[in-house]
Amino acid sequence: MAAAAVYRPQYGSVSPMQVSTGTDFSVTQLILSTRAGLLLLCATITLANDRSAGTVITVGLLAVVAIAATLRFPNKTLTRYQPVLESVLACVLMLLVEPLPDSLLPYLIAPSLAAGLVSGFQMAVMTSGLAGLTLLLGRFLGQELLSTADYLSRVSQWVLITLAVGMLGAWVRRLQTTQVAPENAAYASAYRLLSQLRLVSRQLSGGLDPVTLSEGLLEQLQQSVPFDRAGVYVRSAGGRLSPMAAHGADRLDWDVTSALFDEAWAASAPVRQTRPLSNSLPRGHAAAVPLQIGLRTFGLVAVERDRPFETVELQIATSVVEEQALRLETALLFSEVRTLATAEERRRLAREIHDGIAQELASLGYVVDDLAARARFLPDLEQDLKGLRSELTRVITELRLSIFDLRSDVQSSIGLGTALSDYVRQVGVGSNFTVHLVLDEAPTRLPIDTETELLRIAQEAITNARKHANAENLWVTCSVNPPRATLCIEDDGGGLGTPRQDSFGLEVMRERAERVGARLAVTNREEGGTRVEVTLGAARVGR
Repeated sequence: MAAAAVYRPQYGSVSPMQVSTGTDFSVTQLILSTRAGLLLLCATITLANDRSAGTVITVGLLAVVAIAATLRFPNKTLTRYQPVLESVLACVLMLLVEPLPDSLLPYLIAPSLAAGLVSGFQMAVMTSGLAGLTLLLGRFLGQELLSTADYLSRVSQWVLITLAVGMLGAWVRRLQTTQVAPENAAYASAYRLLSQLRLVSRQLSGGLDPVTLSEGLLEQLQQSVPFDRAGVYVRSAGGRLSPMAAHGADRLDWDVTSALFDEAWAASAPVRQTRPLSNSLPRGHAAAVPLQIGLRTFGLVAVERDRPFETVELQIATSVVEEQALRLETALLFSEVRTLATAEERRRLAREIHDGIAQELASLGYVVDDLAARARFLPDLEQDLKGLRSELTRVITELRLSIFDLRSDVQSSIGLGTALSDYVRQVGVGSNFTVHLVLDEAPTRLPIDTETELLRIAQEAITNARKHANAENLWVTCSVNPPRATLCIEDDGGGLGTPRQDSFGLEVMRERAERVGARLAVTNREEGGTRVEVTLGAARVGR
């Protein structure tokens, strides 16, 4: 059977226009207006001086080259070298007119400026340099009406001018990429983009769930290029690889540091590999296909099966992956934005509770302590005040644990196991029962948003056990083997009772589980108490 995997590097700041054209909209307008203006100017001056058939044809062909230079081709390499090709073709057309017309040479500024603004210094130098080389070769292949000195004088001055313009464009490009926008401008840009996202997200047929889209990618790939096993991995902010989806029966755990993934990532092209014969497993064949947005690779999809992958199959797989790449990357960006927004809101609530209600309750506790001290000779009143003080202490403890709940979070450097361990340790200190924790984590991680939902489910289950179970022991078991995971919380308390009408804890846990495609089961424990179990990825085993 076959396999698939996906990597994702650090997110860059890519606007919607950059995804489709590789440059900013205002820069595109500048390039188009410059090209059109120079073409019109050069054509007008040239035809005013010479209206022969050869000159008219040359100007017409130059216009065709200019129009072709504005197109965007699927081939990314061709798009990158468009200014170079435009410059060389323009020079060849100019050489058809003898003597070389001064009035057409200014057009060479357009491709040089485009190369500098879009691709930087290297492409600007290449564009101007190849234009000069083409014109220099034209001297020896024709163009004998001008003396060598006159010819070189005409050519050299415009080649130097185009080089200077190209370098200026590259310098502007560098300023744009390094300039830090003012804070208000950044917020205005974020508001505009989020407003567009809200409008567009309502029209998306596939939604913005990266796990669902990853599974859909693998299912579509299976229909086009049959495989036995597949998996999708993304690179989190911390640099670790997090599986997004898996398809097919297990054979071997993917070694995400293998040469297959490294070569495909470095080459930004499909790579094939044959797994050596072993004593326990037959020979297998694997392939990795990069996921790309424009010229930027953000992931890899790997597949595995028993027979080799043909070249035509890799081409088909590449087309399928390219079709789904934008959808998946959009979902990953949306997921990251949602995670950041949720974490910030939780921190805000924690600050408000800590600085507001918690402080006021603590002050009330001191007042009750003072009243109890003054009521020593009134036994009934003293007892009531001590009971009130005990209740205030309990409420303050609950508030502090709630604050810790809000501040506990999964991050790029803090995985599910670490966050859960810290939370369980804190609960054990502030509770009357003994907590038993078992962690079994693979080196790879789940997506951060999935880990976050699992942590929240565990917090809700532990809170319910602490408040209502009247238990002496709590067992927390967490097993993570991406893309699968199992989370189990058990207590030896009174077991499941009749749920209160104002209690939404179980409903919230179910919603969180459904959000990440997990299964939640809440049952009575055989030895007495309650068992809450969350299973992630079980439904995909053996596909």
